[in-house]
Amino acid sequence: MSVFTRFSEEFLDRYPAFPAHMSQLATFVYYRTYSRWLEEEGRRETWKETVTRALTYNCRLAKESQEEAEALFDNVFNLRQFISGRSLWIGGSDASESLVCANFNCAFTVMDNMQAFVDLFYLLMVGTGVGFRILKRDVAKLPRFRTDVVLENLPFEPLPSSERVDPTSILFRTDDIATIVVGDSKEGWVQALQFYLAIHTRHDYRRVKHIRINYNGVRPKGERLKTFGGTASGYESLATMFAKIHKVLTTEEYAPAPENGRLRPIHVLDICNIIGENVVVGGVRRTAETAIVSPDDDEVIEAKTDLPPNKYHRFMSNNSIFFEEKPSWERLRHIFETLRYTGEPGFVNAAEGKRRRADFEGLNPCFEILLPRNSVCNLTTVNIKAFVKDGRLLRDELLAAERLSARACLRMTCIDLELHDWNVSHQRDRLLGCSMTGWQDAMAELGYGREEQIELMKNLHQAIRAAAEEYAAELGINTPLLVTAVKPEGTLSLVAGGVSPGLHYSHSEYFIRRIRVNASDPLAKTAEALGWPVHPEVGQTMADARTKVIDFPCHAPNARTKYEVSAAEQLQTYYDFQQYYTEQNSSNTISIKDDEWDEVARNVYDNWDNMLACSFLSLTDHSYELAPYESITKEEYEVMAASMKEFNPNLLNYFEQATGNEGAEFEILDDREECASGVCPIK
Repeated sequence: MSVFTRFSEEFLDRYPAFPAHMSQLATFVYYRTYSRWLEEEGRRETWKETVTRALTYNCRLAKESQEEAEALFDNVFNLRQFISGRSLWIGGSDASESLVCANFNCAFTVMDNMQAFVDLFYLLMVGTGVGFRILKRDVAKLPRFRTDVVLENLPFEPLPSSERVDPTSILFRTDDIATIVVGDSKEGWVQALQFYLAIHTRHDYRRVKHIRINYNGVRPKGERLKTFGGTASGYESLATMFAKIHKVLTTEEYAPAPENGRLRPIHVLDICNIIGENVVVGGVRRTAETAIVSPDDDEVIEAKTDLPPNKYHRFMSNNSIFFEEKPSWERLRHIFETLRYTGEPGFVNAAEGKRRRADFEGLNPCFEILLPRNSVCNLTTVNIKAFVKDGRLLRDELLAAERLSARACLRMTCIDLELHDWNVSHQRDRLLGCSMTGWQDAMAELGYGREEQIELMKNLHQAIRAAAEEYAAELGINTPLLVTAVKPEGTLSLVAGGVSPGLHYSHSEYFIRRIRVNASDPLAKTAEALGWPVHPEVGQTMADARTKVIDFPCHAPNARTKYEVSAAEQLQTYYDFQQYYTEQNSSNTISIKDDEWDEVARNVYDNWDNMLACSFLSLTDHSYELAPYESITKEEYEVMAASMKEFNPNLLNYFEQATGNEGAEFEILDDREECASGVCPIK
């Protein structure tokens, strides 16, 4: 076999720009999420170009055969399987080389040291979601913070681009005044936070009483970010971040102030959320954070109760309780009562996490990867539905795809991360997260019962584990510690044509799937020009809309829907996957009818040892205006589908140039329920 170096022109010429079966919904979501702007050609990538870029990058990370690389390309191009969404977006770009952690969707750390704040900020800046643990015993290890320091954000007097520098510096005019001069880069912003925190905690800065922050070297709002993509946010969000963090340390605006300079978990939660808020305002598409908290920390558990506007930064994280022992029935029942009406707090069975890996400390934001501190997630996906044809499972082809999935995932562990401590665990554990989507649609079409499904779960797991061990031996690296997981799969399930995401059931046989985009996005203008159904966001008009909502008709043939499946059956699917397929966790949202909540609480209590973590969401038949999903009749579907013109990339590129946008990114606005609705907030 020849060793892969590139996809030849002869090979690529076999493929069109898009597969013929790629739906309008899939094409739209692809352009919104993964297509990069080609500056030299003045247009966005096609699906073929995205797959070529991302897979060329992936297949060069470790020795791979030309035959295996081409088989992977064929499957990804034809929507049968995917490398991670993050890799589809950034793999092979300049950013994937210079900001290596940006290749990974999610990460986890423990907030028991000052570097953790710095790493969290950096990871969020490069687009990686972060789970962080703030148990009382974690926060108790932090140094004492000084509360006598004055902060001054200096007026912004922008420097010309020729005078800007990337690093941040600190200047001392007198012993008691320090000026932080912020650099014009992600790393520079992170350094500014590092200096700010050091002044508050390090003995060698004890004489500093006054911090001044100079933002003149930060590029003004709207300038293009050539390496990472998108446009600059300006200095304002960073200045707001420092002002709010200073309030956490020195005032009682958000919570009772630290006593004797000792932070409590609520202060760490606020700081982490404020950092995340800055990153969102700062132009990164999404920020995902999850806080893992102590069972007896009511101050944090109640952190989102009746929030006034000045505390809205607390919405940045989903918060979950870290149970190291089984809670009482009364406690668990109370949690489910709260979940029913507010969706939080969630919970984690830490004992089950430690049973699966001894050094388990927490999880990524969507709770599918079991991690020690300072570790990243590494994911791939196989579309099970794509391997069902005429009611028959293409078993050999599916197992071959799982082999390719494991190999692609393992190659991502061959990257050296720029964060040293994170790279140590990355290279040591070689974690894989081989996931799947379209499971329920496939099982419905196949007519598989539980026993047949369990047998398939076993076969898929065995194929992935064997392929991972074989490839690790071939490369001479550590055998991966854990290899299988199930992620929410929301975005890639849409690119796959709207198959049931992950382990979730489809909304209904015929339904409208609504996608939200910024009204200024050329994608919105393209949809309008095509005559697709486009609405202003609720409470807005077409004339003044900031957000446009686009309707896509969807059909889930042969599929059972979430309204037809009991919560008990959904839980049984979760338990089965945990036992027979998943080595880590199966991220899954259990949709619960009004009369099922007590039953679900009792089910989880009785099966506590099998439950690591799930989301629980109230299922109601009540519709509301412009909901993400809306059931429709077959006749309504057929009328809508017949009227949907084919997506026109030339039209999109026209609007990119006509508006002067030319690839500038917009925040992804839909699916704000994030992981709970089967959608990872980070591509």
